[in-house]
Amino acid sequence: MGQGEEVSGVHGKDGMMTGEKIAERFAELIRPVTDEYGFSLIKTEYVKENGNYYLRAYIDKEGGITIDDCVMVSRRASKILDKEDYIPEAYTMEISSPGFME
Repeated sequence: MGQGEEVSGVHGKDGMMTGEKIAERFAELIRPVTDEYGFSLIKTEYVKENGNYYLRAYIDKEGGITIDDCVMVSRRASKILDKEDYIPEAYTMEISSPGFME
């Protein structure tokens, strides 16, 4: 898989979650957190880059997102993901602003 490619099928047709479904579930789980802080959840993705999996969320707010905003969401998201434990592979979670999407 090339660098930055979306994971289209983390698992086969055996009912396991695809990369798209993993990202969708992540959005469902963290949307209450972003809503609580008054942030917009712009996009979530689960991708494989250079052999490593990344679960990413891009958040925004009027006036822009700060590093502290990302840290707050990251801490809460990490606890939620630890509890849900639905991703079979080892991955790195990243929370950032849409400015880093380019």
